[in-house]
Amino acid sequence: MTKISIVLNPWAGRGKAGKRQPALEQALTAAGIEYELLVTNARGHAIELARDAVIRGADVVVAIGGDGTLNETVNGLMQGNQASGRHAAFAVIPLGTGSDFVKVLETVEADDIPGGIARLKRMQRRAVDLGLVEVKGQVSRYLLNAVGVGFDAQAAAEALKITWAKGWIVYYLAIIRALIYYKAFPMQIRFRDEMVERRMMFTTVANGRCQGAGFWLTPDAHIDDGQLDVCMVDMLSIPKVAQYIPLIQKGAHTKLKEVRMERVPQITLTCDNDLPVAIDGEVISTTARHIVVTSVPGAIDLLV
Repeated sequence: MTKISIVLNPWAGRGKAGKRQPALEQALTAAGIEYELLVTNARGHAIELARDAVIRGADVVVAIGGDGTLNETVNGLMQGNQASGRHAAFAVIPLGTGSDFVKVLETVEADDIPGGIARLKRMQRRAVDLGLVEVKGQVSRYLLNAVGVGFDAQAAAEALKITWAKGWIVYYLAIIRALIYYKAFPMQIRFRDEMVERRMMFTTVANGRCQGAGFWLTPDAHIDDGQLDVCMVDMLSIPKVAQYIPLIQKGAHTKLKEVRMERVPQITLTCDNDLPVAIDGEVISTTARHIVVTSVPGAIDLLV
């Protein structure tokens, strides 16, 4: 029998995931699915829970929460697979604020518990890529959706401070605050045999297509092509930011003169000043100076 471990972040979606726990358990029981439920209690806890679940013998680890929960669970699953020599699959029931990663998946909808139950019954696997993010001297972490360096990471940091609002309004308020506090420094960006050096507003390196609760920064990305899609944006004035936001929400920004898009297997970013870095919406560093992002083709099996 397939052993299923479910990692639930009750605080995801500003508490939405926790409120839906009874409905989730009722639906699982009604579908005849046997499972163990593991509830997180702190940031980073999902990594530990997923890793230990795989080592104990889980065949499938399900992440329930937002993109941050999905990221932690994937990292724990990878650690568990590497430690045990097993190949546990990954499944998602997105109940977060943004739920950006799943927008690249035709068979997955946000806030859809019945759909998640159906995927667990179907057990259809699809090999998908991850990205490995290495911040020199600090952290090594897999990305599921995207890593942002610069302004978008600053916006992610500001979003964590906004506790009184919910939904997309959090991200718009975070952008406004980031515009006030963010300072752009020259970045050196190396990929293939090329080096780009300029003051960047941000650089996003992505496996998925959508970030920041509805910004299609890398609209042509694929999660199974062994490549990373890169969006580099020169420093913009506040009026330009206001002008371009509607274009980014439609993925119609890729031809702007201030934007450069690339598709690469690996990219290196360096800066003489501290940079904020956010992976899948979670800030992992505010003092990064050397970042390497590498595609890891077919790293995990995703239930679709």
